Amino acid sequence: MDKRAVHVEATIHSRYYESFQTDLKKHNEQYREIMFVQLPHRNHDRFLIIDNDVYLLGASVKDMGVGMCAVTKMEASPETILGLLK
Repeated sequence: MDKRAVHVEATIHSRYYESFQTDLKKHNEQYREIMFVQLPHRNHDRFLIIDNDVYLLGASVKDMGVGMCAVTKMEASPETILGLLK
């Protein structure tokens, strides 16, 4: 069951990883589509954008919960961050 509200769109901005693409394809076959935007390989940081709030994730999502990880709310707008990542 898709728990995302009808009016909420989801887009992941990330570097390309074959295993990620496989998981995303499986998700999109079962639930409402999550769009994917490939970032240049020079980007390492991970950002989470919820509405107009931007968070910098201090670890890979796959490693979160394994050890200490900082999540920092940033003052920059989503448009600023996405513009810098291109």
